[in-house]
Amino acid sequence: MKAARIDRRAAVLGLAGLSISGAYADDKPTSPIAHGVLAENSLAQKFEPSPESELPSVYVWGPQGTRRISDLKGRTLLMPLWAEWCAPCMSEIPDFARLQQKYGNEKFAIIPILTATRKKFTPEILGTILKEMHAGVFEPLIENHLGDRLGSLMARRRGGSWALPCNLLIAPDGRVIAREIGRIENSDDPTPAKTYKETLSRVDANAVQSRWGQADGDAFAAAMANGFLV
Repeated sequence: MKAARIDRRAAVLGLAGLSISGAYADDKPTSPIAHGVLAENSLAQKFEPSPESELPSVYVWGPQGTRRISDLKGRTLLMPLWAEWCAPCMSEIPDFARLQQKYGNEKFAIIPILTATRKKFTPEILGTILKEMHAGVFEPLIENHLGDRLGSLMARRRGGSWALPCNLLIAPDGRVIAREIGRIENSDDPTPAKTYKETLSRVDANAVQSRWGQADGDAFAAAMANGFLV
């Protein structure tokens, strides 16, 4: 069992140093959710209209087999699209896990989906990795067939390229309301984690890793849990 654990960690160790996050364009459109209680929220202000109003018709693979991604709808969802090679994605996952534990309810859930993976992950391996990141609250979900349609369609920039991390905000009826794309700089952390090993070290130290771990992350999740989109 110990050898298997080492192999699983080796599957991502060091790979998260690469990212195609990119910077925000100066002509970024107005956020569709930066109003009301979120008018001054720095995270809400980073969201923009999604290029697609609906999720593509894909399946996700998890411990219970495969199911349509549309089967996840029914409450407000914050859906991080992430990959093991994307350092900003890896840094956000532990902070998202804390928010899910604190604010997840019948109205709101955070459900990360691994897309565009470069490794032959299984839900079992991904589950182990999430637990090591103190994110075992999440079901290990992978785009079926280790595909990249979610990333390439939903994280596409106006110029044609696509970028991760990409966090989708989805209404209970399944409509994609907005997305937040690319690394959000964390003013309290000028040297963010660049590898999986660094991410784990910060997790073990209970360190905030992204803007989602700060006060505006709590305020954002609280608003959604209280029915902001309903």
